[in-house]
Amino acid sequence: MRRQIEPTDGAGVIKPRLKAEALGAAAGLLGFGGPLNFFSGNLTRRTLLFVLIPLIFLSYFGTLASAIFFSPIAYDWRYSVISHLISPRNNPEFHTVPSLGIAITGLLIIPFAGYINGRLRVVSRLGADIGTVAFANGAILLTLAGLIVSHGHAGTSSLPRLHEMCARTAAFGIGTGLVAFCLCALKGYFIPAKGKKLYQRRLLISWSLLALCPIFGVTFTGCLSEIMRAHLLWSYHIDQLKNSLFWHLAFWEWIGSAAVFLFLLSSALFLPEETCS
Repeated sequence: MRRQIEPTDGAGVIKPRLKAEALGAAAGLLGFGGPLNFFSGNLTRRTLLFVLIPLIFLSYFGTLASAIFFSPIAYDWRYSVISHLISPRNNPEFHTVPSLGIAITGLLIIPFAGYINGRLRVVSRLGADIGTVAFANGAILLTLAGLIVSHGHAGTSSLPRLHEMCARTAAFGIGTGLVAFCLCALKGYFIPAKGKKLYQRRLLISWSLLALCPIFGVTFTGCLSEIMRAHLLWSYHIDQLKNSLFWHLAFWEWIGSAAVFLFLLSSALFLPEETCS
């Protein structure tokens, strides 16, 4: 029989001092792991649905709605771009609130990039990574677009179009990410792995409608605008559409904002709760 060696007061016993240091190190790791887990998307479905989604709604649509209410001039969402609400020139007394709201929204949507990636990379690692990088960069630029106001009270700035550049690049990055995610889900549905479909049909329907339709609308309107600038012989027919609601960028900004929010909501609802392996 083997003789069991009893621990002694030497190396076999953790002294109170060493134990306290170990607990302190563990607390430090937990403190670092909290933000790391958050921004990497290592979150549960419950956290997304009951914490992030409501916070995103309040920080974005809530602050914009309050800015519209307190705006000194009448704001028509169909024809006025969202940037007017965070402009000190157009909304001098209340522009800070929606500006911070948009910036916070950019930070709050970053975890969705990693969350969606973990559930799509089994289908296409490259496609999921492209979508993640594009979406995360778009979210970061959205934060910058909210914080940067290029035109000050005096109307002068060294980079007068910096806000516009950040906003448009953010929209492009987020849109690219949504399309990449949608294509990965379509591949996983129509080419199932091991004879099993990983994604539900309602996920594909919601993602396709929310991601592809607004992007198609913006692209189609932009192409028509370029055709008009080229002064082609038949471009005068397009001129009749300029009075249409679909011609204005502001309309597509609000439609795109709602589409992104619903895309994130459907991701939390319909994606597999656990990461796919």
